[in-house]
Amino acid sequence: MEKKVCKEGIVRKVEAGKVWVEIVMSSACGGCVAKNMCNISEKKNEIVETENIMGEEFALGETVQIQMQESKAHQAVVLGYLLPFIVQIVSLFVCYALTHVEWLSALVSLGLTATYYVVLKMFDKRLARQFTLYVSKKTEE
Repeated sequence: MEKKVCKEGIVRKVEAGKVWVEIVMSSACGGCVAKNMCNISEKKNEIVETENIMGEEFALGETVQIQMQESKAHQAVVLGYLLPFIVQIVSLFVCYALTHVEWLSALVSLGLTATYYVVLKMFDKRLARQFTLYVSKKTEE
């Protein structure tokens, strides 16, 4: 069985087959012991739509787990962060090698990166089906 990435959240809305869960999004240091003393402004709550594939009953305010296949989480990171970084760096160096004009190279690089994100947004619905989040009851550890 494939590993899953889990995050806890609180149920905010329930409809047929769908559950909307509020999760706390935080910076990379969110798991730090000193998280209450720093970077409080970097935390924000976000409501995500999840699939209830097990047909479980959920109550409003209940703490649940949101899950995604680990391989899908890695794919999302590659599409959202790694590929645009590669597009930006490669286009910067290629454009500079061709033109030797720094400001033009930077502008082209930013433009191509923005274009990448526009194309990614065009496939938003298809990607949403591929990167589905699932909800389940919180397991006690």
